[in-house]
Amino acid sequence: MPSLTSPRDSCLIGISLPQRLRALDLLAHTTTWGFLWIVVTEITIFGWAVTGTVTAGPADALSLRLFALIAVGAILHMEATKPAEERRRAAHLSGEHIDHTGVWTTAGAFVLPVPLVVALVLIIRLRRYFIARKPPGRYVFTTFAIMSSALAAQALAVATPVHEWARGAPVDPRKMLGATIAVAAAFAAYYAAQTIVIGVARGLRGDRSWLAIMGNRKENADLAITLCLGLIAAWSSGVAYGLVLAALLAVVVGYTRHTQRIEQLELERDRLEVDALHDPLTGLANQRGFNPAAALALVADQARQRPTAVMMFDLDRFKQVNSRLGHLGANEVLKALALVLRASVRRDDLVCRWGGEEFSVLLPGTSRADAWAIAERIRAAVADMTVELTKAAGGRTELVGDFTISGGIALSPEHGTDLATLQEFADQALAEAKDGGRNQIRVTPAIPLPGPRHARERTVDAG
Repeated sequence: MPSLTSPRDSCLIGISLPQRLRALDLLAHTTTWGFLWIVVTEITIFGWAVTGTVTAGPADALSLRLFALIAVGAILHMEATKPAEERRRAAHLSGEHIDHTGVWTTAGAFVLPVPLVVALVLIIRLRRYFIARKPPGRYVFTTFAIMSSALAAQALAVATPVHEWARGAPVDPRKMLGATIAVAAAFAAYYAAQTIVIGVARGLRGDRSWLAIMGNRKENADLAITLCLGLIAAWSSGVAYGLVLAALLAVVVGYTRHTQRIEQLELERDRLEVDALHDPLTGLANQRGFNPAAALALVADQARQRPTAVMMFDLDRFKQVNSRLGHLGANEVLKALALVLRASVRRDDLVCRWGGEEFSVLLPGTSRADAWAIAERIRAAVADMTVELTKAAGGRTELVGDFTISGGIALSPEHGTDLATLQEFADQALAEAKDGGRNQIRVTPAIPLPGPRHARERTVDAG
C-alpha cells in the first residue's frame, strides 16, 4: 500500500490550480480527472473531520489523559529518530517508505474521540513537515489521506467493542475470536482508506500497477508491524498511568532506528554497486559495466541477423583544454560531452567512458549509414557545445566553447563479432580521423584490414 505518511503519488495539491501545475511539473503527469479526485477527496475528508468533531461533544477526562500521553509519545519518538529520519526522507524523495509515526496515529484511532484524533494527526504532521522534503500541496494531500485512515479505523473501533477494550474494558474470553476479527477490521479500514485515496489518484495519473498501489511485501510487513505496535500503544496508554507506554516508546524508537539503519546499509550497498559499474565523473558506464552489456547486445543482434555498430570517440586536443581551463574546467567539459553523447543516441544504445577523454558507444541493430549519421550528429553537437564554468574568484561564470571530437566506426559482422575486435577496428578508424585533421568521422573500410592492431600508433601528444 502507499506509505503511511508519504504515498507513492506524484499528484500534488495546493491552494490554487496554478500552484499545482508548477509543483513538480504536474501538467505533464496529472490529468483533469486526477485533480478533480484530489479536490473532491480533500473536501470529503475535511467534511468528515469537521462533522465528527462537531457531533462528538466535549472530551472526557480519560480521553484527554490518553491524548496527552499518546501525543507526548509521538513527539518524543519523532525527536529521538529525527536525524536518521531526515536522512531517510532525503534518500526517498519519491516518497516510498513507511513512517512509524503511524504507531501513534493508530493508537489514537483506537482510544480517542474524533476531535482528539484529528488534533493528534495534525500535531504529528505539523511536526514532520519540517523534514518532509515534499511540496506543501503534496504534503497536504498526504495528510488528508492519513486523516482518512485514522477516521476510518476510529469509526470501526467505536462501532465494535474495540474502542472500549483498548481503553481498559475487560474482554470476555468467549469473545476473543470476535475481538480479533474486530481489530483486523479496524486495521483493514486503516489500510483501505489510504490505499483508495492515494491509489485512485495514482491510477488517474496513469500508474495503474498493483505493486505501485498496494506496495511490496517488505512495505506491507513493515506496515503490519506498525499497526500492531499502535494497538499495543493504545492499550498501554491506559495502564499504570502511562508507564507501560513509556516502555513501549523505547521499543518503537529502537524499531525505527533499526529500520533506518537497515535502509541506510541497503542504500550504501546499492550505491556501491552502481559506482562499481559507472564512471563517477560523467555518470556513464565504465568498462566494467559496459563490456557485459555490449557483449550481450552483440550476441542478440547476431541471433537476429542484425548489424551492430561500435564507435570510439576522442575529444580533440584535450591536453590543450586542460591547460586552458584547468582540471576542474576540463572535468566540466567531459561531463558536458557525456550529456551530448547520451542525448544523441537512442534509449537502448550503450555509452561508456572508456578512459580519460575517450568514449565508446555501441548501437544495436544499426547499419553503416545510420551509424555514420549518428556519429556525425554527435560530432556536430560537440562542435556547437558550450560549457558554463564558474571562476573561483568572485564566482563569475562564463561560457566556453570551441571543442571538437573525432570518431571511428566498425560494424558487426563485417569487421568481427566480438567487442574487442570491433573496438580495435573502430580505434584504427579513430586514429585515421585524428591523423586526417581531427573533427571528423571515419568508418572502417568494408573489406576488413588484415588484422586489428593491438597497440595504438598515435602518440600521446596526438590527443
